[in-house]
Amino acid sequence: MHSTLDLRVLLSLVEEREARLRRTSLPIELAAQHRPVRRWVGRQLVRFGSRLAGEPTMRPVRAR
Repeated sequence: MHSTLDLRVLLSLVEEREARLRRTSLPIELAAQHRPVRRWVGRQLVRFGSRLAGEPTMRPVRAR
């Protein structure tokens, strides 16, 4: 049989967890707005990395 004290403790734990989740989670709308920018930056980094990997100084010694 559960007492009212158990219920109060459980409710306080649930409230603490929900408050922590609200503080740490990013708004979904904000993340969706920045997605095209992140994709563009990612494409630029991949382009730069592939160009950098083609440089003679970046190739392994055996491949030269």
